[in-house]
Amino acid sequence: MEIALVETGTRGVPLRTRCTGAGRFVRQMGPPGRFGVIDLVLEPEPIYGCTLSWEVSEEQIPLLFLDAVISSIKHVLSEDAFDGDYLSGCRIRIVDGAYNSTDSKISCYQMATVMAMREALRSAGLYAPADSTAP
Repeated sequence: MEIALVETGTRGVPLRTRCTGAGRFVRQMGPPGRFGVIDLVLEPEPIYGCTLSWEVSEEQIPLLFLDAVISSIKHVLSEDAFDGDYLSGCRIRIVDGAYNSTDSKISCYQMATVMAMREALRSAGLYAPADSTAP
């Protein structure tokens, strides 16, 4: 499934290299647990704007969590640590993930997506490095 992500702002940042990100939000201390796992790939594409390609099965990540993934991607792109206002010429591919019928929640996939996007954008040089002095 392909989804066009709407870009806003005046500073579109082109993606120049393929990069990957993995988000693992797993907290199993006491019931109920928290479980969200997502792997994504950012790839340069000869398009204006940015598209999302949902390449996982319902067993890997149910479609119920698609809106949480999209809103989390947009959240990361709006953070001050991101170099622009939006990604231009980019395909974001959701390529893998994991789901637990008891412990997976929308908030878990939001956190996992944020972690994966930040990791991928850091490796592309488009997101400020993690502060090594932070606790």
